[in-house]
Amino acid sequence: MAPVPSEPQPSVPELSPSGTLPNAPDSARSAVHPMWVWSAIGLLLLLVPVGVGLMAVRELLVLPALPRCWSVAQSSNSGSTRIYCAEILANKQTVEDLRRAIQLANQVDADDPLRDKSDRLIEQWTQDILRLGEAEFQAGSLDRARDIAKRVPFHVATYATAEAKIKEWEAIWAKAEKIYSEVEAEIDQENWFAAMSAARMLLTVGNQYWATTQYQALMRLLQSSRESEATARRSPNSASKGGGLNDLIRQWETEQTKTDAERLKTAQELAQGGRVEDLRAAVGAAEQVLYGTPQYDQAQSLINTWRQQIEAIEDRPRLARAAELARQGDVRSLEAAIDEANQITWGRSLHEEARTQADTWRRQVHELRLREQEEMLRQMDRSASTTPPPLPASLPPVVPVVPVVPSAPPVSEPVLTLPAEGTSLALPASVPANVPASDSIALPGDRSTPDPMP
Repeated sequence: MAPVPSEPQPSVPELSPSGTLPNAPDSARSAVHPMWVWSAIGLLLLLVPVGVGLMAVRELLVLPALPRCWSVAQSSNSGSTRIYCAEILANKQTVEDLRRAIQLANQVDADDPLRDKSDRLIEQWTQDILRLGEAEFQAGSLDRARDIAKRVPFHVATYATAEAKIKEWEAIWAKAEKIYSEVEAEIDQENWFAAMSAARMLLTVGNQYWATTQYQALMRLLQSSRESEATARRSPNSASKGGGLNDLIRQWETEQTKTDAERLKTAQELAQGGRVEDLRAAVGAAEQVLYGTPQYDQAQSLINTWRQQIEAIEDRPRLARAAELARQGDVRSLEAAIDEANQITWGRSLHEEARTQADTWRRQVHELRLREQEEMLRQMDRSASTTPPPLPASLPPVVPVVPVVPSAPPVSEPVLTLPAEGTSLALPASVPANVPASDSIALPGDRSTPDPMP
């Protein structure tokens, strides 16, 4: 018996890695692509603007690096950015950096809430410039002092302060020059006592250069002129006259030393009170000790010590208030602490300590702002990851299609007209084809068989 051949089993086609049949027509294969293509396009359209937005936010919020601070602040409309960069410049305490800091702070708009702060900083930095000019003036360079004071921008309100300071310097310098000329005139006329008395006026003129360098020059000129005059004459009267001058000088020096010793002792007693008023009175008494006396160097050392004590007493509460504000740890409190510490200006005894604290708090503010920015960026990332991608603009909206069933035309039933009794009823021409042609309709009461239809 021959084996019965088995029927071939239908083979199940395998799917390709792309999810389509290998031998499927192109139309069937292309129908799958839009599902992932449009999803990728939609995801791309979502990620690109989000990425650009994150980069823009980071660029706007992150503080500029210090080398770029000047250029960024010039082009920025933010008052906080300008003040921040201005403070960085002013901390260098050079004339040019202070000038640029004033220019930046003055660019803060008048209606900006930070305008009051910028005005205070402008006043402070103007005083810093004038203090540098004062140092040059005391060192004997009036021209250099004037040039420094004129570096204050002329369009700021504090430029009038600089002009007043220049006039003060010029008045002191003119007075010292006049005294010097008078002393030279008295020396030429050999009026030794009048020359010495006039030279002493340089000690209180208000300029260190004239009170030291120029005063010593006049004393040397006076001594050499007296010696030259005595040597040239070599007469008893001249010797007697020269001896009288030496006695007069020695007498004056003795009396001045005694007077300055008493003044210095009074100053030290006043300083023992320890209050600001006592220390100021002690400084005033010690300043009356004239240059050239044995007590002068000691008086100057005590004056510096007492001034530092006064500044420390005045500034220590301010620095303590700043530290108390900074302990709160938030950005606003730290910025208020920096403002408070900046009131302790350059040259005061606690300036370095205040500057160090302000730099520390400024770094803390920078770190807090960076944390806020990072948190903002994380929130934006989370928001972007939970938002479904929008459909591409080129795709038409999908509207579900509801099949519309066409309504059937109204069926009009045939109206039968009854014929007269004894006649047959003729059917309409639209009799269905499945009705036999031999059928007929019998009327009520008709007992006869109807004739077949032709």
